[in-house]
Amino acid sequence: MGEKILFVDDEPSVLEGYQRLLRQEFTIRTALSGYLGLADIQANGPYAVVISDMRMPEMNGVEFLAQVRQKAPDSVRMLLTGHADFDAAIDAVNRGNIYKFLTKPCERTALVDAILSGLAQYRAATAQRELAKKAEVIEHARSDWDAPQPGDADCSELATGFPGPSQARTYLDDHFCTDRQCYVVMIKLTILHTIEERYGEKAATGYLMNVLQLLAQGLHADDRVFQWSRDVLMAVVRRQISVAAVRMEVSRLFMDCPQHLVEQDGRKSMVAIAVSFDLLPVAQFSTVDQMIAAFKARLIGMV
Repeated sequence: MGEKILFVDDEPSVLEGYQRLLRQEFTIRTALSGYLGLADIQANGPYAVVISDMRMPEMNGVEFLAQVRQKAPDSVRMLLTGHADFDAAIDAVNRGNIYKFLTKPCERTALVDAILSGLAQYRAATAQRELAKKAEVIEHARSDWDAPQPGDADCSELATGFPGPSQARTYLDDHFCTDRQCYVVMIKLTILHTIEERYGEKAATGYLMNVLQLLAQGLHADDRVFQWSRDVLMAVVRRQISVAAVRMEVSRLFMDCPQHLVEQDGRKSMVAIAVSFDLLPVAQFSTVDQMIAAFKARLIGMV
């Protein structure tokens, strides 16, 4: 197996234990601190999976994995800690986009399963990047959140049967300025156009429906999902939690989703579910247009 796994922990005996447990199945390297881990990534990367302890001196696991995300965004990042801390978990999702949390001590079976899952995620991410590179996608130059104006056709070229922007506007009118538990999540399907160019409209429609169904099944029963434009979806959710906690919930929803199967001329291929998203509290705005303008002004990160 060509992919490499990096373990980072400040205890040499722990790292030696990982080597003994896993060296038969995986290519393992270790580092005794976050700084050494970053240096190793620079010198010996890329790593398919990076697993870090939480409690380390000088640079903790969240800080380390946040920097890994910047230096090696394709690497699947996992946090291993004996200190179950919800606030730290939220911080880890926001800063390091953590794929999994593992508790210490972690049994060998659970560790192997996590690494195998991480390797599958890494392969999907790298395959998606190559697909996007070959197709020379230029859609990011356009506004991510442009949508039909009221009076325009209220469905995209890829009809799905889900309510569109005019229904979303009507639904949100009663929540602006007052509903402090209501959040809007805008979700960009970053490779939808690439799939259509490579596999055709039918495949793109199937991909879009898969993501819509994923949202409808993964969110609460009283949440609402809209098709805002051709490749942008909107979810309206009500939660008695913070923005960071809602963000973590949505991140986990997409991190756990399976790959999508597309078929062309009898050939089947697996494509990663690739999205970018952002969310805002509805109570901060008085109109849909104000909210959409705020989304356009923000940087949208990959999941």
